[in-house]
Amino acid sequence: MVRLPPSPSDPQYWVPNTDVYISEEGHLVIEVELAAVTADDLELTIEANRVIIRGERPDGGRRQRCKYLVEELRYGQFESVAEIPTAYDCAHAVSDYRNGILRIDLPPKR
Repeated sequence: MVRLPPSPSDPQYWVPNTDVYISEEGHLVIEVELAAVTADDLELTIEANRVIIRGERPDGGRRQRCKYLVEELRYGQFESVAEIPTAYDCAHAVSDYRNGILRIDLPPKR
């Protein structure tokens, strides 16, 4: 599983935190942390052996007059691309988005 970086042409582009693991059932699981992103702001695409997650987290009018001491939250467009090993079945992937975590479950091929 290889995570590919987003396009560097947009300085507001960011890559969300992602966990990738093999479940006890042998499924490949991708979990993406997307706090404050609604399901309507997400786009999930599977192309050949790639899972592409795109979307946008609006900044909600951050306080422009404030002097930030720490500014780690990223806003704007994001993209995460994962190359899926051929042993997993992208055609039968299942996704669930709950409490700011997008979970994609890919079963092994039979």
